[in-house]
Amino acid sequence: MLPRLLPALAALAACAKKPDAGNKPVENVVTEAALDGIVEQKVDFDANGVAEVTNFYRERTEGSRVLERKELDLNRDGKADVITWLDERGSIEKEQMDGDFDGKFELVDTYQGGVRMATEYDTDGDGWANVFKYYLRDPAGKVFLDRKERDENGDHRIDVWEKFDASGSVVVTGRDADGDGKMDERQE
Repeated sequence: MLPRLLPALAALAACAKKPDAGNKPVENVVTEAALDGIVEQKVDFDANGVAEVTNFYRERTEGSRVLERKELDLNRDGKADVITWLDERGSIEKEQMDGDFDGKFELVDTYQGGVRMATEYDTDGDGWANVFKYYLRDPAGKVFLDRKERDENGDHRIDVWEKFDASGSVVVTGRDADGDGKMDERQE
């Protein structure tokens, strides 16, 4: 999924300074609208009338406004393909991605203190996450994959578990063979 997003990200970055047919730089068009203390800022990098980036700021009585959410339209179809939520300090809290541009978010990353701690994937396109990854931070601050869980038969229950050590090696695997949601087979 991420490899499909990379060309779109590169194109979005390139259009920020893309010259028009007369070789004049295209100015970024920025519009803002406020409603109930939220300022919606739309940025149209290529001046085609469709915003590629939409920022949502919350106004504060003290201090500057705070960016709460950012939406990116990578394929320029008018729909958000990446949505990022931020906390008061500007650290990322959650990010959703639509990697195949079908209007459904297949990937959700959850963060704590700006560090990714969980990832959910919908790999079969049924609208339900079926792969879950959980991360830990070691005492030195390095983040590593702790465990991975999968629903392989589509019943919305975990069927396969994998536990990792800090080096990334699988140390324990488990499987639910009878579909009751409990590990029946375990291998270390």
